[in-house]
Amino acid sequence: MVVALSVFYMIAAYLIHSATSFLLYRKAGTALRWFAWIPLLGAIPYMWTIRKSAWNLLFLLIPIANIVFAIIWYVKFLNAFGKSGHWLWFILLPYAGEIVLFILWIYMAVSDKVKYVLGEPRHKGGKGNISISITIN
Repeated sequence: MVVALSVFYMIAAYLIHSATSFLLYRKAGTALRWFAWIPLLGAIPYMWTIRKSAWNLLFLLIPIANIVFAIIWYVKFLNAFGKSGHWLWFILLPYAGEIVLFILWIYMAVSDKVKYVLGEPRHKGGKGNISISITIN
């Protein structure tokens, strides 16, 4: 019974996260937003939304640096939609922090008040060419 509920929760969380990611990428006008539905490829339009090359994802393979880069990118993502990076402090609260950030993510996706404020994303609409340059900012 517990395993079935856990599997149900994971599937529901994945579907909600994918749907909200898709909506956020659409708000930003990011190319290949349907990648949000594919587990590993969903990170590519995420990086384009914060104006980073998808090659920067390779930094996630470096121990300790991966945590630092993930935090920096999450703050940039929140800033891209006009939200403060201070929301990320909630992640320090066990369980409750994840729920707060999950609700914030949903709010950002469905609210008409939340706009993409960075201007044009790195790859806008169309074919979505993948950049080969690596930037560290």
